[in-house]
Amino acid sequence: MSAALMPYAAYAQKSYQALTNVISLLDSPEQYFDKAILVDGYFVGFHHDALYFSKDHAELRISSYAINVLDDSDTEEGSLSFSPCNGEWVQLSGTFIKAQQPGISYAQGRLVIDSAMLHKNGDICWQRTTPSFLERQK
Repeated sequence: MSAALMPYAAYAQKSYQALTNVISLLDSPEQYFDKAILVDGYFVGFHHDALYFSKDHAELRISSYAINVLDDSDTEEGSLSFSPCNGEWVQLSGTFIKAQQPGISYAQGRLVIDSAMLHKNGDICWQRTTPSFLERQK
């Protein structure tokens, strides 16, 4: 089957360079910039998508214990925020990039997400269906 006919999810298989956590990304973001990573945390979506270190941090919206998550889905209904991942302990896979204006806010980096897996049952709760803006730039 040609690459043009393959579903995006099958075509976009990539190997991940690091398994990490929110604290490591906050402590040493430069070690992860432009790397494909897997990261565990508690995801909260909608107005400001973020992956928190713990459920307690998420419930209190303690942004200093969170990383920014970028889902550039074409539709709101197909977004990570509207998926079963929202408000759950998940493992996110994606590429960690520098924030657009590092040093201006707490966010030194952003995770451009490829997929999300629920820890409670191992199910994929969200998967990218179109190439991210990073992949379109290549």
